[in-house]
Amino acid sequence: MHDFNEGPYDAAIVLANLMDAQGRLNDETRARMDRAIDLYRAGAVPLIVMSGWDYRDDSDLPIALAMRRYALDAHGVPQSALLAETSARDTVGDAVFTKLHLARPRGWSRIVVVTSAYHGARSLEVFSFVYGPGFHVALRTAESADTPALRDAEARSIAAFHRTFDGVATGDDAAIVARLRERHPFYNGSVYPALPETTAQTPRQ
Repeated sequence: MHDFNEGPYDAAIVLANLMDAQGRLNDETRARMDRAIDLYRAGAVPLIVMSGWDYRDDSDLPIALAMRRYALDAHGVPQSALLAETSARDTVGDAVFTKLHLARPRGWSRIVVVTSAYHGARSLEVFSFVYGPGFHVALRTAESADTPALRDAEARSIAAFHRTFDGVATGDDAAIVARLRERHPFYNGSVYPALPETTAQTPRQ
C-alpha cells in the first residue's frame, strides 16, 4: 500500500548515492540524510536506516556506515536511533535486505523510503513490490538535479527491474531472493561476486 502523507512510521530507510575513499558523502547523499534526520527530529520516525555496501575499490568502508557517521558527527543523532544495513548493491538490494534483515525480524509494518527526487518513483515501485501488501510504504524525497540523462537512466533501470522480476509475485520473499541470485547481474556473479548464501536468507513465516 502506498501511503504518502500519514505518519508515524517504524523507520526511515535512506538510500545511498556516493562517497569518496575517506567516506565523505557527496552532496546528494547528504541531502538524503538531512531529509531523514528532519523526519526523525519531527517525530515521524524513531529510527533511521542507512543502506549501502563497500562499493569502492579503494575503500573497505560500506557507505551505510559513512552515512551513520555523518548522522552522528554532523547532526548529533543518537546512535540508538541509527541502523546500518551493508548488504545492498543497488535499489533492489536496499529493499530486499532491509526487509529481510530489519523489517521482518523487528515486526515493522510502516516504512518511509528517503531518496532524491529524480530517484523517487523507481524507489517507491521497487520497495512496494519487494515489501508487498503487508506493509505501508511511503516516500519522502530530497531536492536534486533533474536532467534528461538522469531520467533516461531511471527509465532503463526500471525496465531492467521489470524484466528481472517478471512473473514473481509482489512480497514473495523466497521467489524474489531466488530471482535476485539467478538474474540480477549485481548479485549473480556477472558484475560483482555472487551473493553469499547467508546474506539473503529468507526468514521463516
